[in-house]
Amino acid sequence: MKKIILFINIVFCLELNAQCFPDRHSTNWFDAWVSCQEKENPNPVNKPGHWILFDLKNQYEIDKIKFWNINDPDRLNWGMKDVLIDYSVDSILWSNAGTFSLLKAEGTNRYEGMDWTDVVIPKARYVLISGLNNYGGSCSGFAEIRFSAEKINVITDNEDEETPASNLDIKIEPNPFSIATRLEFNSNSDEPLEIQIADWFGRIIHSEQVSLNKGHQSLRIATQRWTAGAYLLTCKQGNLITRKQLIKI
Repeated sequence: MKKIILFINIVFCLELNAQCFPDRHSTNWFDAWVSCQEKENPNPVNKPGHWILFDLKNQYEIDKIKFWNINDPDRLNWGMKDVLIDYSVDSILWSNAGTFSLLKAEGTNRYEGMDWTDVVIPKARYVLISGLNNYGGSCSGFAEIRFSAEKINVITDNEDEETPASNLDIKIEPNPFSIATRLEFNSNSDEPLEIQIADWFGRIIHSEQVSLNKGHQSLRIATQRWTAGAYLLTCKQGNLITRKQLIKI
């Protein structure tokens, strides 16, 4: 299978690919992902802390990972020192890929990050990187992360090959969310929906029946009292069942 490099852009304002040299990183801490407040971890076995969760949208086999640490010369101690990597196909059940040590960045515009590091992740859509410690700073973060991966083709077994494609579309915005999220339902049918939201232990935290108006409905869910982590939304309309992942941060 063909190996691909997943460019994980963890910058909110700046384009990493605008740099003069592909592997070099700027010395501006804004050109990075930074966390200054500990939060509940999406993996319930991990302690609250500084973490970043990647949704790769598809399932991949990942064999290498490359880190660029915080490269601002005045904030090199914000760089992660040791990290824990977990992975999952559904953001609910997690497996551990190990603990990895990161080198402090150089603080120069010639910084090209660490060498590629071997990692064994046989199948994952979600990759969770949790900081265990840093180089002594009040905040923690990375400048950039890349994965070397092969896309996995997911084959779905259908008992009836003539079964039509799902006629229920669900949009979740925002996702991840903090205090609330909105569910948008669009269907070819006006048959009511039964929705259920469960946490990673399978405990039901929300359930209701939703009526559709001309196949459409919008529902706001207040989530400020939810614990940070992953949740599973299940929607049943007649014989059709659709599931979506929700992430509370």
